[in-house]
Amino acid sequence: MAGLRAVDDPARVHAVVVGIERYPRHPDWDLPGAVDDALRFYKWLRKGGVPEDNIQLLLAPDEASRTSLDALTAAGELTWCQTWGRDALMDAFAHGLDGRTGDLLYVYWGSHGVLGQGDRRLLLCPDASPKDKRCVDTANLLEYLQRDDLAGFTEQVLLFDTCATFLEHHNQPTGPAIADFPTVRRHPVAQFALCAAAAGQVAENDPALRSGVFSHAVIDWLETHAADLHPDPAALLTHVRAATPDTQTPVSIDIDIRTLDGSRERLLWPRAPLPASTGRSHLALALHEALDDGDLRARCLEHLAVQCPGAHLGSCPSDEQLAHTLLTVERAMAALVEVVHSRNRRAADQLLSLGRTHGVPGLLSHLEYTALREVLSHAPHLPPTARVIAAVRATQPLERAWLPPKPQAGHGSSVAQLMACVEHFEKHTGGQSMAHPGRQLVPAVIRFTELLAAMVPDVRAELHEWAARVTRRLNVDPGGLAERRADALAWLDSLDPAAGRPRVVAQLDAAPPDSTTADGDERYTCVMWLDTGAGDLVQAAEQSPDPLAPRDVVRRIQRTVSLLRGVTEETPVVEILLQPDAVQLPVDSWNGADDGDELPILLGVEWATALRCAPLACAEREEKRQEGIKSRWAGRHNDTVVFLDDEHAQGFAGYGALMADVGAARAVVRAGPDGRGRLVQAALRLGYPVVLWDRRAPGQVQHTHFDPLQPERAVDGLPWRIRDYRAQACVQPAARPVCPVVLLEAADRPLPPVLSLTGLSESPDHPAPSDSEEASPR
Repeated sequence: MAGLRAVDDPARVHAVVVGIERYPRHPDWDLPGAVDDALRFYKWLRKGGVPEDNIQLLLAPDEASRTSLDALTAAGELTWCQTWGRDALMDAFAHGLDGRTGDLLYVYWGSHGVLGQGDRRLLLCPDASPKDKRCVDTANLLEYLQRDDLAGFTEQVLLFDTCATFLEHHNQPTGPAIADFPTVRRHPVAQFALCAAAAGQVAENDPALRSGVFSHAVIDWLETHAADLHPDPAALLTHVRAATPDTQTPVSIDIDIRTLDGSRERLLWPRAPLPASTGRSHLALALHEALDDGDLRARCLEHLAVQCPGAHLGSCPSDEQLAHTLLTVERAMAALVEVVHSRNRRAADQLLSLGRTHGVPGLLSHLEYTALREVLSHAPHLPPTARVIAAVRATQPLERAWLPPKPQAGHGSSVAQLMACVEHFEKHTGGQSMAHPGRQLVPAVIRFTELLAAMVPDVRAELHEWAARVTRRLNVDPGGLAERRADALAWLDSLDPAAGRPRVVAQLDAAPPDSTTADGDERYTCVMWLDTGAGDLVQAAEQSPDPLAPRDVVRRIQRTVSLLRGVTEETPVVEILLQPDAVQLPVDSWNGADDGDELPILLGVEWATALRCAPLACAEREEKRQEGIKSRWAGRHNDTVVFLDDEHAQGFAGYGALMADVGAARAVVRAGPDGRGRLVQAALRLGYPVVLWDRRAPGQVQHTHFDPLQPERAVDGLPWRIRDYRAQACVQPAARPVCPVVLLEAADRPLPPVLSLTGLSESPDHPAPSDSEEASPR
């Protein structure tokens, strides 16, 4: 918006002013001075003539500020609302503006903030904590304030004094808890939104002034140049940028309007040319340095003229004109970087970084977009769009900001439908890699095309080649691309049990106490099956009805693994099939043969090992359990974890926690030994596909106990994460004290016919079945 109309009547101005100074659930986050900044903004409004009733002042003060506020309130100089929760803040916008009429709306918000997936600017509310980051999405708030049931408010100024550091840089185990405003019908609204920091930056706070550097600069300018409540946004931004340190770059932001059905709308008011202070001058300087070679500059202009004919650059545009084109013309920046990338990688990366900071339209170039369309048009069959979107939603549940709306189910999809999804995903570029600073994380559009590649084998090679080219240009970490590719292929494999990994299934049970070894060790019955990966289980050739010592059980598994590996040329998964009440069997740590020339084998280090639960004896309960496994398995890629502590072992608390979330696919038992077994068994009987616990923990474990294993990540990789952890624990046991056990029930991996294990050790009147007899279901 080029500028605000003069405000003739201050009574037509309304405001929502937020200052969050105290975070009761995590005092380390307290932000001294946030209340003072909010009060100063409030006083500027009041001095300009805005009625007190027109201002919602929402504060979360510390003790020092509370004393001052009480004195002002007692003197009748102030009316404010103490706010300690996200709901109250959202109500100020959802209900606090109902019935109000006006021309101009101000929003001031001072608090902590982070940058989430898809470059979402998230405002942390006072009831947030590291484990529960309750927050509001800035873009979602901007959209909601365009609701057509608000009377007027066609001009809005929003000021956010919050950090924009990348969420992954905080090294915390949980993602944000984002609350969205309702989806509403919208009308044209001119919004000017100014943020204290660019993507990845910290918004600094001056402890001596008890004020945010950004807020201090903003309000200084408003008090001097906008006493009439009529600020010039461009001049304000110019002043604030000059008054903030080099490490902090205030930026104005903009959003797309989305309709109720999720489709896009064009802005209905004309946009003024971008002022130099919004990034054009910075980009022009970068272009001057990058295109100092006349031949390179000529090649770039020629390429832009062909790929972006609507740019109308002419033959000799200035750096300012070229910068304006890159910031406003769709795919222009990507087209220019295509040319610069081949000559000067450093300059290309700098241009990409500036483009992401200022939100240039179009992540892909015209050539990349056209090439992708051609690849898809060569595919003889395309998967239904609904299935593609379902795959995206199943594999990326944490990044709902870039999820497209659910399409109507259909029997097929067109290239146009898939390319519409590509255009949607282009807007979400991802954050920065922590492992490789300066490298970009895999953007949403590449994740989407990798899923397409998995589902369309006829053009998989072409799609993989296309993704590799694009990620190189975008400076994406190649390891991240490999992970997304593996995730996509693993997701496809999970849909078809016939395309699974080879496995050895060993059914174990503890023999009666009189079957112990001479050394006093327990003996175990062991029956094994083989699966080459085709989904069919065949009983292993080597079988014995006699109870075995632990080392003999492992030797038998070792020989069977070697046999299957020789056939499939792939190391199989070892699945240990346990009775539901046998969760304490120490199969996760049995050592194998260590005599002669044989190397010792540790289950879970040499092989990916997972425990599985044998069917329940009651057919009806087993049927219900299988239904639970299948329904919960569908959500195995989300981060919903049910944690069970000692208090859950009392009464029906564990049952209630396990049943409270029907979509949870995993339970993590942190309880001590007294209740641990009961809670594990309860989770199994209720159909939880994944149960994780520590067999040797002497008591209830800490909240961070299982963090190295990342139980909130995709279930499919949990056995491998545990295997890797155990391997490292063999090197540094003291540094890795967890003794994890995972019981993993794969809904699409069939179990063998279950023998009556107790029959193997009964009296001769009830002989055990011989190797030649056909095993019958239990």
